[in-house]
Amino acid sequence: MTMTFPSQTAVRTACGYCGVGCGLTLQIESGPTGRTVVDAVGTPDHPANGGRLCTKGTTTADLLAAPGRMEFASVRRDRSSERTQADLSVALDEAAARFKAVIDEHGPDSVALYVSGQMSLEAQYLATKLAKGYLGTINLESNSRLCMASAGTGYKQSLGSDGPPGSYDDFDHADLFLVIGSNMAETHPILFLRMMERVKAGARLVVVDPRRTATAEKADLFCQIKPGTDLAFLNGILNLLIEADAIDHDFIAEHTSGWDQTAALAGEYGPEIVEEVTGISACDLRQSAAWIGESANWMTCWTMGLNQSTHGTWSTNAICNLHLATGAICRPGSGPFSLTGQPNAMGGREMGYMGPGLPGQRSVVLPADRKFCEQKWGLAPGTIRADVGRGTIDMFEQVAAGKIKAVWIICTNPAHSVANRETVRAALTKAEVVVVQDIFAQNETLEFADIALPAAMWTESESVMVNSERNLTLCQPATTAPGQALPDWELIAQIAGRLGFDEAFNYDSAAQIFDEIRQFANPKTGYDLRGVDYERLRREPVQWPCPPHGAARNPIRYRNDGVSQRRVVRADGQVPKLAFAFDDGRAVFHPRPHLAPAETPDDDFEFVLNTGRLPHQWHTMTKTGKVARLNRLDPGPFVEINPADAARLAIGEGSEVRICSRRGEAVLPAVITDRVLPGNCFAPIHWGEQTSELLAINAVTNDAVDPDSLQPEFKVCAVRLERAPLKLAGAPAELEVSEQETAWLAGYLAAVSANGPRLPAAAPVSGQVRQWFDEVLAALAPSTQPSAGAVSVLWASQTGRVEDHVPELVETLQARGILANAQSLSQVDPADLTGTVLFVTSTTGDGDPPAEAVGFWRELTAKAAPDLAALNYSVLAFGDSAYDDFCGFGRRLDEQLAELGGNRIVDRIDCEPAFDDAANKWISAVGDAIGPTPDQRTGRMRATSAKSAPVTYGRNRPLFAELTRNERLTGEGSTKEVRRFGFELPDGTLTYEAGDALAVVPKMDPAYVDAWLNLTGLDPETTIDAEHDPVRLGDLLTNSHDLAAITPAAARLIAERHRGSYLAGLVAQDDRRQFDSWAWGRQLIDVVREYPVLASVDEWLSVLKPLTPRQYSISSSPHENPNEVQVTVSVVRHRVHGPWRHGVCSSFLADRAEGGAHVFVQAQRHFRPPTDSDRAAIMVGPGTGIAPFRGFIRDRAARGHSGQNWVFFGERNGQTDFYYRDELEDLRSSGVLTRLDTAFSRDQQHRIYVQDRMRENGRELWSWLDDGAHFYVCGDRLRMAKDVEATLLEIAGEHGGLTPVGAKDWLAELTVSGRYSRDVY
Repeated sequence: MTMTFPSQTAVRTACGYCGVGCGLTLQIESGPTGRTVVDAVGTPDHPANGGRLCTKGTTTADLLAAPGRMEFASVRRDRSSERTQADLSVALDEAAARFKAVIDEHGPDSVALYVSGQMSLEAQYLATKLAKGYLGTINLESNSRLCMASAGTGYKQSLGSDGPPGSYDDFDHADLFLVIGSNMAETHPILFLRMMERVKAGARLVVVDPRRTATAEKADLFCQIKPGTDLAFLNGILNLLIEADAIDHDFIAEHTSGWDQTAALAGEYGPEIVEEVTGISACDLRQSAAWIGESANWMTCWTMGLNQSTHGTWSTNAICNLHLATGAICRPGSGPFSLTGQPNAMGGREMGYMGPGLPGQRSVVLPADRKFCEQKWGLAPGTIRADVGRGTIDMFEQVAAGKIKAVWIICTNPAHSVANRETVRAALTKAEVVVVQDIFAQNETLEFADIALPAAMWTESESVMVNSERNLTLCQPATTAPGQALPDWELIAQIAGRLGFDEAFNYDSAAQIFDEIRQFANPKTGYDLRGVDYERLRREPVQWPCPPHGAARNPIRYRNDGVSQRRVVRADGQVPKLAFAFDDGRAVFHPRPHLAPAETPDDDFEFVLNTGRLPHQWHTMTKTGKVARLNRLDPGPFVEINPADAARLAIGEGSEVRICSRRGEAVLPAVITDRVLPGNCFAPIHWGEQTSELLAINAVTNDAVDPDSLQPEFKVCAVRLERAPLKLAGAPAELEVSEQETAWLAGYLAAVSANGPRLPAAAPVSGQVRQWFDEVLAALAPSTQPSAGAVSVLWASQTGRVEDHVPELVETLQARGILANAQSLSQVDPADLTGTVLFVTSTTGDGDPPAEAVGFWRELTAKAAPDLAALNYSVLAFGDSAYDDFCGFGRRLDEQLAELGGNRIVDRIDCEPAFDDAANKWISAVGDAIGPTPDQRTGRMRATSAKSAPVTYGRNRPLFAELTRNERLTGEGSTKEVRRFGFELPDGTLTYEAGDALAVVPKMDPAYVDAWLNLTGLDPETTIDAEHDPVRLGDLLTNSHDLAAITPAAARLIAERHRGSYLAGLVAQDDRRQFDSWAWGRQLIDVVREYPVLASVDEWLSVLKPLTPRQYSISSSPHENPNEVQVTVSVVRHRVHGPWRHGVCSSFLADRAEGGAHVFVQAQRHFRPPTDSDRAAIMVGPGTGIAPFRGFIRDRAARGHSGQNWVFFGERNGQTDFYYRDELEDLRSSGVLTRLDTAFSRDQQHRIYVQDRMRENGRELWSWLDDGAHFYVCGDRLRMAKDVEATLLEIAGEHGGLTPVGAKDWLAELTVSGRYSRDVY
């Protein structure tokens, strides 16, 4: 099949994770190697998410770029050999032949298909058609059996058909939410945010869960329930509603049956009885019922906490009982809404991919449904069997027993995910044929595969996904599948054809299959896709039931309108408003008494284990485990234990804990928390052997099943907890290492640096253990090959700050006995890179190289870039974390050097210039890697100097300079406050040159510090150990920490305590641009006021940004007065979000630096006036960007330079904002300033900017440049600098006759030659 891609660079699809079904838009770039997904954003007009995405959806581009795809098929001839690569057609032939041989010998029930809710609707349909229609096997099962079977079965029993009766629209209208058995904040975060918006508008939230989850923390009422007692709670609520007469008698009479028996049972569940069973106080039970009773509209949301139970179906019945009793169903804002775990689990249930199902919500147990499908599929009457399989657990037990001989597993990982997974592993070992079809080449199930088939991702083919609210989204191809990978539907069709069913499975496209699915409309249940096709889905998502010409949104089911569903007319001629999917149109009440779980604690297994998902991982991590950003957020497994239990068992935070059940064991590190009740523990489901041994919690869980839904009881399992014996990785099996020896050696390994030490003589270990451990330490020692010649330190700096580290690095290396030399990257040819080279570089703007590195970078990334196999290197990258692409050039440099064959000797470190600790670690690691000497120093950045060395003022020792002037430059009525500050420079202290920057060390406003302390509840008198010197907290904050900056770490700290808030959603999206947009105009005190947080001093200090020096362009010349330095500063004062706020350093200078301030000079060697006295200079400096150019002009005048000077200056209003007006006009009159062009944007109707003046004077400007003029830009990097550069390129094209490519090359050459310099911020 030839794949056709949408022509646009943004492709709409659906998110590939949970059942919320968020609209996802993939940003595409096309290059020589094909199409690449470079970003994923939420689709703004998609009804499921309205543009929002959680962390998993946001990182979709990372997933799509991840390595490890299964590109080709592989086959093994027997179990004693490994699979070897095979052509896909050969593997398909082999799979079909083996399945056919098994069927011919043992019959159709000797084969099984195990499929997934992650498959497309078309693939799910074909799996059902093949298994139940053509193979005739009853063994078609899905991983939905593990998550949604109880909800689906309960819906059928209570309402007549599967699926929620309402939609996501209900979240916008409900007055109360009952969330039971679901941690929506972490498992369905986009719906959670939508719910919380309604809660903020006044709706109430009641959460029922055995664990205090992130969702529970946002509840108006949290009921911490004993595991497995949900039925008692739900019956207790119904009892209280009846007692208060808060039921809808008319609705019950008109639309339901079975009420009397259910009401009688509910009467047995009084509040005190429910309290004894559930642990929920009678008071809280009454409050919950009272709120439900007084709510005009209310919803119940639930998922695995109820479904994964031996009475999960009954819990769904009990929830439906509550909604039917109150009439809160099939109307906006009301209804029982089960939350789905996979992106197309709803579609799979509609296609009949487990149990008795047939397409269109039909069932093999109904003769009419079997007949309908036989006719559609062209089968003889009686072909489809009425027999029904017994679920996933039973199916794998039959495989293990040898009854099922061949298994085909598609898009799922049962060797990890099934409860009591050892049954699955034994089954796959026993099976004669195991075919596994997947997108990645490794998972726990593929270890058992005889044949592995490569599948395409949902972003590499066209298909339909159906979300929890019955909404269909078309997934469109963004990129091609790798190797021979094909969509699941096509692999199924090809094997079906090889099994002899070619005519029935001969499809050219997924759209053709979908057109067949549309024929399965079911007037009994209202399932109706007749009004949907691919052409329509390319325009918009559509929600079923959708009859021909139906609307895109159909949020309420069971309308008795005769359109999609059979119209019900009662015997008396009445036509009810609603018709549920039973013959009489009445929903059914089911009396469901409380039942105990299948397994409860006893003396041997005294704890109850609960399992679940984490926010940033998903299922068995076959997807999220490939995404580094997600793995940093949820890095590893754990088991939560209550502090009382931990103390009794002598288990500490982080201790390895052995979790044992009657089925198996896992070993996980402990998290001690009161989130779980005493006697309970919780572990996430995600990790398995692909990470390490003994991490799979499903080795422990219970596989007892619900008798109706056949869903296993993951959520309640009796376990024993005990401290795991300490182990040392790599210890020989025959070597006996005592626990005391193990503890000592483990601690030693954790503390020792990797430089090959020997074990101390006093170590408390035996001789045999000592001998083995000395070998371990020797293996840890780094290679110490002597360096051939000197180590080169190559640096590139935009502002000069990076250069401060270079001499320190050279000094440190020389102190280790390593010869080192340093030079700028501007002087280096990439072809000459050999030996050991250390790169120290900054980033300018959002990921661009500094001016000194532009030429080097261009050659390094050229098609003819050199082979660097002879290079050993490491990169120390500096940047500003306020920019989106923090340390972006350093990262790209590191990656490019590796791409060209360079050998990375130490991993790159990214840091801000003020963060010496990170740089120190890198220098130390580099020294170790190159080869430490016996008298190795500590490697600290600042080596000790000789006592006689003169005092040198700089970043590490700023000068306290007296303030000589503080003058306002803007006139009265200006919207800005711009000031000139002067500082005295006594002889022998600081020197500077025109173009340098002055760094000012600010202090926080004491009033601001006091307000912040009041809001956080911290004591300013608290003593803090700051670098071994006790410091008062109030003083530390004033002098060392930036209390205004909203760091991502601070936002995360606050968001963790305000889950469900707008901030939490913002943080979860990990979108720096959106975060910056929200943070604009806010300071940390505003966030803390809006989201109060109680945190410890240490927690706050760990997330606050250090109070770093602010740099200002120097606006004076040392050749006029070497004892004074001047800067031009725009004082920041604003009132965006309520109170007045002010910039940290600018207001410090303006308001509180009467005596002076600590300062130092930051050299900017790339930003200097022309050294040639006759060379012309063009200077573009709007706003305070004029500052360095005032210095340039005065410097050139003082030195008698004859070169022409042209200044472009711009601001808002000429009357109030023309800084240095008189001075500049005098310089122009005297001839020093050749031209002065101004642009005051607000002085006329149409705004004019400096780039407009450049265009007006384009011909002359080009003439100056063509004659050798230097071009300078200073000011805003985001808009002005980019616009100026774009205008410069336009002028090169219009007046220089250059093509767009030629203009860019010309500008690059100008940069390399030093004639195009920028100081942007």
